[in-house]
Amino acid sequence: MGKMGGASLRADPSPRAPTNSMTFLTILALGLVVGVLVGLLGIGGGVVLVPALVYLFGYDQHMAQGTSLFILLPPIGLGALRQYWKSDHVDLRAGISCAIGFLLGGYVGGRIAVPMPSRDLRGIFGCFLVLAAIFLSRKTQSTLPTDSAPEAQSRPDTPLRLLGIVLAAAFCGVAAGMVGIGGGVLLVPLLGILFGFGQHRAQGTSLVALIPPTGLLAFLAYAKAGYVSWRTGFLLIPGIFVGGILGGEMARRLNPRRMRQVFAALTFLLGAWQVFSAWRR
Repeated sequence: MGKMGGASLRADPSPRAPTNSMTFLTILALGLVVGVLVGLLGIGGGVVLVPALVYLFGYDQHMAQGTSLFILLPPIGLGALRQYWKSDHVDLRAGISCAIGFLLGGYVGGRIAVPMPSRDLRGIFGCFLVLAAIFLSRKTQSTLPTDSAPEAQSRPDTPLRLLGIVLAAAFCGVAAGMVGIGGGVLLVPLLGILFGFGQHRAQGTSLVALIPPTGLLAFLAYAKAGYVSWRTGFLLIPGIFVGGILGGEMARRLNPRRMRQVFAALTFLLGAWQVFSAWRR
């Protein structure tokens, strides 16, 4: 791996870049699977996408994370946000504060991650997977306040409270920028624990931060170092978009709680193994 300080732009240094029709189809299918899981389980796509690019396609950890940030630039959460908005589960001012925090924190996280050795970054990503698995398992137990609680929706958005939300989102943005995925897996529980949001209102409010390209500064840090596979990113976006619609429809017809529990367990094991393999030597 080249030195980060003066890294030259590399079009696609991954060992298995999409160069034939079979690989094209495989990446399209991966995007579809990731999109279905996003819509069905309510998880961030990068939790699945980054390990898949690393272990199935042999991508460097930096390249996988930079590509994951690239697919987060379009407003992929717009459809889901619309549903939450119609149900009055969105605090717009708090969501804008989340977007500001994500933007600034993501830049810091990207700047920290790019110079890191790939092995260390892989270990940090493994820690994030373990944390994501814990939060996902807690989500299945409905640990956040319910939206029927009046205080969950009636607390005034004072300047001090909005500043607190900005700082919480900035913390999540740093983590997201470092590991190349959306920070909602951390932000949603923090909105409930620190600011009294109900589960649905926390999820709807966090989606506001996915509409503008809040990961842009983090993405630019990776792109400047050449850590973005543009072809793979463009191939993934259609599948994730279509898969998200299909997953959302499946979630309406099925009870995804058990699937979340299974996925959380698999994510925890993958994260623990990744930490162990990255730091055992």
